[in-house]
Amino acid sequence: MNIAQLRHKSRYSRYLSFSLSISLGLLLSACATPPGMPRATESNQAAQPQTRHYREQINLSGRIHVQYQHNDKAQSLPGSFEWSQDHEKLHINLLNPLGQTIASIEQDAHGARLQQANQDMRSAANLDQLLDEALGWPLPVAGLKDWLQGYSRNARQTPSALPTEDNLMLTADGWQLRYVTWIQEAGEIRPKRLDLQRYTPQAGAVSLKIIIDQWNTP
Repeated sequence: MNIAQLRHKSRYSRYLSFSLSISLGLLLSACATPPGMPRATESNQAAQPQTRHYREQINLSGRIHVQYQHNDKAQSLPGSFEWSQDHEKLHINLLNPLGQTIASIEQDAHGARLQQANQDMRSAANLDQLLDEALGWPLPVAGLKDWLQGYSRNARQTPSALPTEDNLMLTADGWQLRYVTWIQEAGEIRPKRLDLQRYTPQAGAVSLKIIIDQWNTP
């Protein structure tokens, strides 16, 4: 090896050592967190706290897709809904894809009433049973009063917040409930989409997909 080659090799070794030093310094500075400064994840969590509130009065609307069986034939009903809840009072509108009301449901201390298009009003003491018989598929209104807010009733019959992590559960009345999506608005976490499945002798395998598009809370 001649003198020129030795000088070139020496300069290349110094350049490689310098480059490695710079790269190591940049890596250490990127990983270090200055004293008193929170990490990015902690800062994001602090800026967006996940709070939960159960409300006796809510107004919401969204989309619903129902799948069930009638006379051994699969049925599929896409549409939308409007839900108004105020303590013991409840009003629900079920609409077809064109926005026309196909069923209007009311419940209060005096009982439950169902008005369908071009039919006489029907009333009963048990709303869930009334809907099952009239619609041909079950709509678990009693449970949805709580589930739409991400809650269920505990042993004392008071609302208890359901965990957002464990999103699959079996309800007391036989529904398999799964929270597909949660959203966070104004610092409060709420259900966005929930799926319900159950088998019934009348409607076979029933599937409800509910998407909440709009919340209006006092």
